Amino acid sequence: MQPAAREQDARTKSMFVSRALEKILAEKEAKRPPHGQLRRACQVALDEIKTELEKQREGTAAPPKANFIEADKYFLPFELACQSKSPRIVSTSLDCLQKLIAYGHITGNAPDSGAPGKRLIDRIVETICNCFQGPQTDEGVQLQIIKALLTAVTSPYIEIP
Repeated sequence: MQPAAREQDARTKSMFVSRALEKILAEKEAKRPPHGQLRRACQVALDEIKTELEKQREGTAAPPKANFIEADKYFLPFELACQSKSPRIVSTSLDCLQKLIAYGHITGNAPDSGAPGKRLIDRIVETICNCFQGPQTDEGVQLQIIKALLTAVTSPYIEIP
């Protein structure tokens, strides 16, 4: 990939992630006390993205490493958002995960830093599936679950054994 294309790729990924994190933080439900860890995780990820983009503009950033390292780094806020039980927050998180998978920003070969021997995609698919809480699950969340799972199993960037 050419340097200009790689830089555009990084900006696109940052845009998806930043917008989703900002949307999650803006949700009224996310401001409630039980979601303190989610708010902190979102803010840390946004700060890291901002720092990374500034370094790229200044030309001091190291060449981008494999996408999975960055995806792993930014997955925690989306995992916590999916566990929030708030339909709007869960829906936003699933939408962003689906886009990151669709555009190849999350790959299937990434090791999961939280569970040795597993791949990150295993944890992502598990997180997506755990959003389904039975027939009472919000219809918008159900639609996002289906979209995310369909993207994961049909993505050329992910290997499902």
